[in-house]
Amino acid sequence: MKKILLTLALFTSFATNAHEGFRHYGYRGGCFGCGGWVAPALIGGVIGYELTRTQPVYIEPQPVYVQPSVVQQPPVGYHWQEMIDPATNLKKIVLVPN
Repeated sequence: MKKILLTLALFTSFATNAHEGFRHYGYRGGCFGCGGWVAPALIGGVIGYELTRTQPVYIEPQPVYVQPSVVQQPPVGYHWQEMIDPATNLKKIVLVPN
């Protein structure tokens, strides 16, 4: 980004300095007495504004997955009980006879 701005600044300064050697006293076209700096200043300002303007950043929200909880009734003669599995040391809900 800085390289682009430096290149544009150098190009603009060389272009205006190159024109100064060929002065025609009389009609110069455009603005009388401006010295030929108004147009490059406006163009450089527009280019600089467009290059430094921030663009909006869109972030997609992550999808949320909800699993429905299904409550099952235990069969006759059994009930649900939470126990610790000795192999994995995790809590599990198991079906236990009454």
